[in-house]
Amino acid sequence: LDILDYAPCASDKEFDRSISFPIFSGLFVVLKMGIIDKEESCSFEKDICKRFVEQARLNNDPVHYGRALAMQGETLARLGKFEEALDNLETIKSIYDIETQHVAICKAYGSDRVGQAFSHSVNWNHALGRTDAALATCKYIVEEIVPKSDPKNAHNTFCLLYSVIVTMKEHDKALEARELMIASIVAPFEEHVGSGGSTFTKPMWQPILMVLDMQGNEDKEIEHIDEYLDWALDDSSYALKSVIEGAMGNFSATPLAMFAEVPYYLAKRKEVDLEKRKCLIQTACTQMEKSLENAQKCIPYAKSYAEEKIAAIRALAAELDGINSTYSA
Repeated sequence: LDILDYAPCASDKEFDRSISFPIFSGLFVVLKMGIIDKEESCSFEKDICKRFVEQARLNNDPVHYGRALAMQGETLARLGKFEEALDNLETIKSIYDIETQHVAICKAYGSDRVGQAFSHSVNWNHALGRTDAALATCKYIVEEIVPKSDPKNAHNTFCLLYSVIVTMKEHDKALEARELMIASIVAPFEEHVGSGGSTFTKPMWQPILMVLDMQGNEDKEIEHIDEYLDWALDDSSYALKSVIEGAMGNFSATPLAMFAEVPYYLAKRKEVDLEKRKCLIQTACTQMEKSLENAQKCIPYAKSYAEEKIAAIRALAAELDGINSTYSA
């Protein structure tokens, strides 16, 4: 990257700076994943974002300039500067055209990291208490961005929809979120890749679908409850690569938080044996506490989400202990 500062040709207006752009983006991604430790001030992160934005602007290519601005928005948000991050998104809106840029962005960066800025902005609006704006952005992503995105790129679609799915889930739309996930992610993946195929976020799909099913049908019978119990009572189900936890915990709740909600919702069901319910709630508590610990390195929303869920899990644990005490008396 120092070549951009010291090479004589770098001052030439015709110099193609794009050779450095994957380096900027790659460094940012591994920082988000937690593979590279970053200081609390995020000075290194801020520096690479600033340099990327300037170099991409000079290169006069909206594909790379949009990616640089998206990086800058995420960094601003991680520093708690949500208003500035949203202002940054307005600049992205002025240059982003999914119909002409989506393929090129995915080719350069693996997924549409410019379109994903809208997904990140859902959390920025949540942080500012702007629920209506967050929900409106979710609607825009579902209706305008996802339909114009490559359905074969399941990783990109999941990144676009993860914050949307969590937001819908938290606003009494769990079953709608489940239908959206199946129609936009699972079904296209099975069509284009096959059910036996793999992609980065696939380990998250089954637990999320289980949570959405149980949350949306709390007062109804669950068809696959035995399957869900087998999954939740198997300790190996919660083994997840740290890179997935770190990467997706920068889009919304950490994956482990979603996993922890499987035993939580099972523990709420009265048809499940009391001893199993107690075991399940303990597992939920343990996994959500791990999520909270992991969330310290992720976005603020991941931390607040885990904190809220831990409180609910502990309340249910106390309730189950009370039931046991009553029976003993």
